[in-house]
Amino acid sequence: MKRNRWWTAMAAASAGAVLCLTGCGQPQSLVPTGSNAASSPASASAAATASGTPTTAASTPAATASAPATGGAMGTGGDCKAAQLKASIVTQPGGGAAGSVYRNVVLANTGTTACTLRGYPGLSYVDAAGKQVGAPADRNPDAAVTAVTVAPGGSAVAEVQQTNAQNYGTECQPTEVAGVRVYPPNDTASLVAPQSTLGCANEKIVLMTVGTFQAP
Repeated sequence: MKRNRWWTAMAAASAGAVLCLTGCGQPQSLVPTGSNAASSPASASAAATASGTPTTAASTPAATASAPATGGAMGTGGDCKAAQLKASIVTQPGGGAAGSVYRNVVLANTGTTACTLRGYPGLSYVDAAGKQVGAPADRNPDAAVTAVTVAPGGSAVAEVQQTNAQNYGTECQPTEVAGVRVYPPNDTASLVAPQSTLGCANEKIVLMTVGTFQAP
C-alpha cells in the first residue's frame, strides 16, 4: 500500500516537471513583442532616437524671418562722399572785406540717399591740370561743429575767407588757378569746385581760412 502511494507521488512530480518545461518561463506580459513593442512609449522614444528624428520636431514652430536691417543713425546713408557730391564756390552777398572776400563752399547731394556732413572740409587751390597750387586752407577755430543731414538734391555750406593774392606782391609767386579742391569731412577722395582766380605758389602763404559745414 505504501509503495503504491510512493509511486503515485513520483508519477505526479514527473508530470509536473514535463508541464513546467513546456509552459514555464517569464510571463508573456513582461516580454513586449510585435505591435505591443511599437506602441510602448519607451520603445517609440528609442526608435526616434535611433532614426535621428527629434520627437519634438512636429511641435516646434517654424523659424520666423528676421527683421530687415535699418539704415544708419538719423536714417541716412552715413557720411557724404565725394562721389555723390557736386562742389561750387558762391560769393556771399556783401562778402567783400579789406583785402579778402567771404564766400561759401557749397556741396550738393547728387545721390539718391541722404548723407551727413560734419566738420571741416579740406581745401586747396588747383591749376587747370588739377595740380595743387600753394598751401592748403587753415581752419577757423571759432566755427561750431554740427552734423548736417543733406537730403538728395539738398546742400550744405562752409564759409571760406579768401585773401587776395596781390596783397603779398612778388613774394606770393602769383599763379593762375582754375578751382578749389574740396575734401569732404571723413573722406580721402575729393572733387573740384570751379573758380578762376589768382593763387600763390609760395606754400608759406595761406590764402584761405575755412569753417565747418552748416545748413544753408
